[in-house]
Amino acid sequence: MTDIIIENIVASAKVSNNFDIEVLAENMPGSSYNPDDFDGLTIKFTEPKVAVLILSDGKVICTGAKSKEHVDESIKKTVDRIKKAGSKTKKDYKIELENIVASADFKKGLDLEQASKSLPQKNVTYYPKDFPGLIYKANEYNAAVLLFNSGRVVSTGAKTIDDASKSIKMLEEKLTSIGVL
Repeated sequence: MTDIIIENIVASAKVSNNFDIEVLAENMPGSSYNPDDFDGLTIKFTEPKVAVLILSDGKVICTGAKSKEHVDESIKKTVDRIKKAGSKTKKDYKIELENIVASADFKKGLDLEQASKSLPQKNVTYYPKDFPGLIYKANEYNAAVLLFNSGRVVSTGAKTIDDASKSIKMLEEKLTSIGVL
């Protein structure tokens, strides 16, 4: 079975009812706020290497994490900074995974033309003049799996790490069964 790498996890949590972003920006060292570009506050962490966006509606969005633990740690650090800056947060908030991006390398060149004809048509989008890959909709995992002739594959859209991994494994099994892999 192919090794699957988690490339990015996007997650969110509603940690307050609302924030005064300008007040937070003034009182939160290490944050950046440029309302002409984005109407939220950004914090970049180096360990783990993620960015967290703080929105005026009380939501925080974490992006760039490679594990659920990194998501949890980054959002907790953000909530701690928000409190230190003098803003109130909820004691209980739920972190929701919004999008998992995972990748793998099948280490073999693939005939995308053959794959596009052999895989279930309702799941396949393949227009090589518009995009250099085949898109396979893995509906049971809420994921789109991008397949490239180099053998690289990227899953995006899944809401769990398990579903992202399963979408790649499922496609690997389908490609093997039709003789493309």
